[in-house]
Amino acid sequence: MKKKFGHIENLWIVAENGYYYGLNKKKGSLSFNPMMEIKDWGWKTTVLDIMKSYQERTDGSTVTVKDSSVFWLYRNVDTDFGIKESNELVAHLHSMLKYLPLDIVHGKDYVEVKPAGVDKGGFTKYLLSKLTENKGRLDFVLCMGDSQTDEAMFKQIKEFMSIKEMDKKFFCITVGQKVSEANHYVNDHKEAISTLGDILLMAIEVFNI
Repeated sequence: MKKKFGHIENLWIVAENGYYYGLNKKKGSLSFNPMMEIKDWGWKTTVLDIMKSYQERTDGSTVTVKDSSVFWLYRNVDTDFGIKESNELVAHLHSMLKYLPLDIVHGKDYVEVKPAGVDKGGFTKYLLSKLTENKGRLDFVLCMGDSQTDEAMFKQIKEFMSIKEMDKKFFCITVGQKVSEANHYVNDHKEAISTLGDILLMAIEVFNI
């Protein structure tokens, strides 16, 4: 993240679905802070052991360990078999971890276990509050994404803007037609890029930049 975006000043950068965040005030100053303090990470060992057992019996699947979460990825597994195995894994994890403060996320090609409350929505709420505290009312908010994990962002933005009576100034866009908290959609990544280009051209025209 630092290598790719560390040269852009006054940019908020978020990693691991909102667990890490940082404001790059000036070039080379970027550092990350955890969104919340997690005292016990012992659950990762249990989750890793369970996921590795599913990896061994499911050709094409992989396990990825991040600082705040553990993933079982099955995008390269036969579709029907991958869905069957992922459902079994989720049920297994729920039975083993039901008394721990954890979220088990079943995505379209992955299963993730992470601390409860660590999601994109939590950071989005924090950022919006921080911006309005420092800048006052926001002129424009655009949030775009294609993942199930992006729904938490869309929901927080809708709730925040409704409270602040700024409904007409926010645009949540999901990529692909599906049930979503977003109030707009584009069909695919090509339309997403085209939309961003149109917004940039409009900004150049309006603000003469």
